[in-house]
Amino acid sequence: MKINELETTRRTYYFLKSYKSLHKLAIQENNHGAFKDKAVELVTEIEAYRDNLDELKREIFANLFTKRTRERLKLHQLYEALGIDKIEYERLKAEVLLDFAKIHRDGALLVYE
Repeated sequence: MKINELETTRRTYYFLKSYKSLHKLAIQENNHGAFKDKAVELVTEIEAYRDNLDELKREIFANLFTKRTRERLKLHQLYEALGIDKIEYERLKAEVLLDFAKIHRDGALLVYE
């Protein structure tokens, strides 16, 4: 079966955008239970994936999902800091999202045509 890359990257992007709320839940001290345990598991998985990326992809990933709003670079600043153009950025972003989709829960985020 062929992977629908556009839908897979879209689904993965929206999943990873939940990192901030998952992280907040994971670090709450007075909250215990299944939701917190799942949040800790997902945050750990996302951070482990981010930490295993090469420097260029890690910066793109962090800027999209794990950095705080005030710490994020605007796209033109990111292009300049990384020495890439928009086309290369989009290619690397799609590659990162597809790779994450493949490893997360044995491909649970993958969309097939």
